[in-house]
Amino acid sequence: MKIGNAFYIKLGRGGEWEADSISSGKLRFGWPDQSLEDINSGNWTKIEEQLRHSFTNLQSQATRALNGLIHICTSTSLDIWVTFYQSKLWWARLSTEPVNKDLLSQYRTTSSPWSDKNLQGRLLVANELPGKIAQLQAFRWTTCTVQHKDVLQRILEGCSSPSAQAIALQRNLLANRLTEAIQELHWKDFEILVDLVFRASGWIRISVLGQQAKAYDLELREPISGDRFIVQVKARAGLNELKETLSHFSSEDYRRIFFVVHSPTRELSMAYDLPNNIELISPETLAQRVIDSGLVAWLEEKVS
Repeated sequence: MKIGNAFYIKLGRGGEWEADSISSGKLRFGWPDQSLEDINSGNWTKIEEQLRHSFTNLQSQATRALNGLIHICTSTSLDIWVTFYQSKLWWARLSTEPVNKDLLSQYRTTSSPWSDKNLQGRLLVANELPGKIAQLQAFRWTTCTVQHKDVLQRILEGCSSPSAQAIALQRNLLANRLTEAIQELHWKDFEILVDLVFRASGWIRISVLGQQAKAYDLELREPISGDRFIVQVKARAGLNELKETLSHFSSEDYRRIFFVVHSPTRELSMAYDLPNNIELISPETLAQRVIDSGLVAWLEEKVS
């Protein structure tokens, strides 16, 4: 992905032009006192005089307004423009058409629709972006140059930073070690670990662990929605045991069934067409949950 320059723009005062700009493929901007003729002919000397007259006591703002307008009007199709709308980052490139004007504002058209997804198709949610880009939301002026163009390019391409890649590598190595440790656990400790993982994830246990219920080991309730979940913990299981568990429960009574297996058979591990209301949790999956739940130290102690 080639990027010339990268700019941020606020689409109207208080975002008044955001919806229209995004839906119509326009980059709308103000400067209503500057004529289309002067803008498209690049008469920047005249425009600068007008702006300095408008900002008599604030010449720094006049300079900023001039530079912002020049960026908008001279931007090429290699440049990337970004904005924030509906808590997402949107981006576009501009077409080669000159500045135009309608009843709302002056504008330039985009060469393709504004997009709220990266090149991999992932939604660009604002609160999931690196701070160097997310902080643009607090910018008070109309437009500015994106200082961290390399970060923006990684975001749009869907690539991870070197730091994120290194963390992911170490996390995977840790998960592999935790998987080995989980498989060393005594059966009772394995049951306790499963209980701790679910409780640390926010569910409320409403049954007694190991109460010898016929078809499940844990009954959980999600505290916000009140939905109920079932957890079946098995030392070793295959597809037949999974089907047996499913036969005891109705999706009308329980939102989801978690089938946690210490030693799944190969047939079960390779099953990819499971019903939507059941989730198989293997030792590998449980290892990731142990990391997320902050239970690494507990597991380390149990296998020490």
